[in-house]
Amino acid sequence: MKKYILNILIVAGVLAGASSCKGFLDTVPTDSVVAKTAMATLYDAGIVVNGLYTDIKYYNYYGRDLMYMGDMRADNLYPRVIGGQSATIYTLEYDSEANTYFNLWSNLYTTIMRANTLIANIEALEVGSSSEIAKKNDYLGQAYAVRAFAYHDVARLYGYPYLKDNGASLGAVILTEPTAPSEAKLPRSTVAETYAQVIKDIEAALPLLSKSKNTGHFNYWAARLLQARVLLYKGDYAGAYTAAVDVVNNSPYSLVSNANYIDYWGHEGENETVLELIVTTQGDIDSDGGFYAMFHHLWFNDLNAGASVIPTKKWRELFKDTPNDVRAQMIAYDDPTTGVKKTGEYWLKKFVGNKDRGYTFRRNNPHVMRISEAYLIAAEAALETGKAGEASNYLNIIRKRADPDASNVTATLDLIQTERQKEFIGEGHRFFDIMRRGGTITRNMLVDEHDYAGTSQYKASFSWDYDKIVLPISSNERTIYPQLQQNPGYKE
Repeated sequence: MKKYILNILIVAGVLAGASSCKGFLDTVPTDSVVAKTAMATLYDAGIVVNGLYTDIKYYNYYGRDLMYMGDMRADNLYPRVIGGQSATIYTLEYDSEANTYFNLWSNLYTTIMRANTLIANIEALEVGSSSEIAKKNDYLGQAYAVRAFAYHDVARLYGYPYLKDNGASLGAVILTEPTAPSEAKLPRSTVAETYAQVIKDIEAALPLLSKSKNTGHFNYWAARLLQARVLLYKGDYAGAYTAAVDVVNNSPYSLVSNANYIDYWGHEGENETVLELIVTTQGDIDSDGGFYAMFHHLWFNDLNAGASVIPTKKWRELFKDTPNDVRAQMIAYDDPTTGVKKTGEYWLKKFVGNKDRGYTFRRNNPHVMRISEAYLIAAEAALETGKAGEASNYLNIIRKRADPDASNVTATLDLIQTERQKEFIGEGHRFFDIMRRGGTITRNMLVDEHDYAGTSQYKASFSWDYDKIVLPISSNERTIYPQLQQNPGYKE
C-alpha cells in the first residue's frame, strides 16, 4: 500500500483540520507543508504532537458527543425538552440515511491518520543528546497511545461489546500507515482484531513514554490507565487489575480530598487528573466560546447558558440516603421564582469552567481519565479474580473520599457500578459500563416524568442485543468509501 503524505499545517500549534463534509480518509489540506519538512526539528515535532489532541477535545468528540453517548444514552443525563440532536442520542433514534448529525467516525479517523503520519515520519528526525532521544521517543509514544485511544473509541461506539460475542462483530477499519483514500480499500475488521491493535499500540507506547506529568498529553501513566480500561472492557480482569494497581501505587497522581473535590473541577493539572485535554481561547476550539460544547448545555446559572440537559431523577436519587456525599453538592436547583432560568429543574454544576484561566462554564478541560477510575477498575477486576478483600478496599477508598462518614461495605459488582455512576456523571462512562457487562437500560415515564424515552414510541428497555446500541455508518461515509460494511439493523 503506497504511503500517503498527510500534510500538516504548523499554524497556532495545531494540525490542519479536516472538513466535516469529507470522508474519513479525505483529509488533505490545500495550503500546507508536507510532514517530512514540517518535522525538521524536535520543536516542529512537538507542534505536530500537540495537533494529535485537537480533534479529541472538539465538541464532536470529547467536548460533547462522546460524553453524550456515554451519559445520555444511559440513565445519567437526558434532554430537558424533546427535540434536537440530544434527543436523537437519548432515544437512540438514529437513521443511517439521515445521519448528518454525527461526525464521530470521520473525527476518529482524522485523529488516527494524524497519529499514523507522525509514526511514519518521526523516525527520520535526527537527534543527538540523550534528552533529545527521550523527547523523540516520548513523541512517538504519544502517537501510539493516541491511536490506541481512538481505535478503542471506534470499537465501543461502532462495535458491539467485546464480551457479547468475544469480539466477533464489526469494528474498525485498521489502518496503521498514512494511506491514500483511493488505495485504502480495506473492509472493517472485527472488534477482537480492533482490540488486538489497541493493545499492541499501548504496548508499543509504554516503553517510549515519559513517566513525568505532562498535562494535556499522554504520558506513561495515562497509557497504563488506558490499558487497564481496555482490558476491563475485554474481560481480561487479571491484566486490568495489574495495570490499574500500578497506576494507583506507583504514579504521581492521587485523589483530591473530600474538602477540595468541588473546587477540583475548576483547576487545571490537578494530581487526580491523569489525562485532561487543554481548552484555551487561543486554541483551535469552538470560536464562539464553547457554545456547542456539552458544558454550555448542562449549565443553568447564567442567562446565556444552554440549560437544555439535566441529570436524571435516578442519578439524583442515588444520594437520597447519603446527603453528606460531596457529589450530592453538584446538584443545584433552578427555582421557578428566583432561579436564573426559572425552570424549576435540578441541574448539574460539576463543570464550573477552568478558573485557573479565568473561564466561565463554557470552557472546561475534558477530564478524560482520572485516578479514581484506576481505583474502581482495580475494585471490579479484583472482584472478578477472587480478590474480594482488595476489591472492597479500593471501593471503600472512593466511597470514603466522597463521604468520610460512609461505612465500609463488602464489594459487589452492583456496588462498584453504582459508585462508577455516582463518580463519573458527565464523563462518558455509564452507557458503556452497562453494555460491556450485558446489562439493561430501562426508561420509565411513570417513574420519572422527564424520562420520555420510556414510552411506547421509543425502545424503553434494551440490552446489548438491541441493534442500535451501536452507531450506524452514515450514507455519506459509505458512498465515499464503499468497502465500509454497515452495522446490523441499519439500511445498507
